[in-house]
Amino acid sequence: MRTIINGFAAAAILIAAPALAETKPGTPTPAAGESSEQAAAQDKRYCAKHSATGSRIAKKVCKTRAQWIDEDGFDPLAQK
Repeated sequence: MRTIINGFAAAAILIAAPALAETKPGTPTPAAGESSEQAAAQDKRYCAKHSATGSRIAKKVCKTRAQWIDEDGFDPLAQK
């Protein structure tokens, strides 16, 4: 009985999910042209591989430039 109720609850959530995912009309969208290029540049991700001691597999970490600077103080575009 509990399994049936859980199944119906899951189905109801899955059916209602697309209705909740609609965008709001007040949400600003980036304008065409230069601002979209700036938005793309801000969203560009930079990846680095970190190898942990004792492991042969390197871990790949990808973040935006702002995230690298904020979290690690590392600028991926800085000249060496």
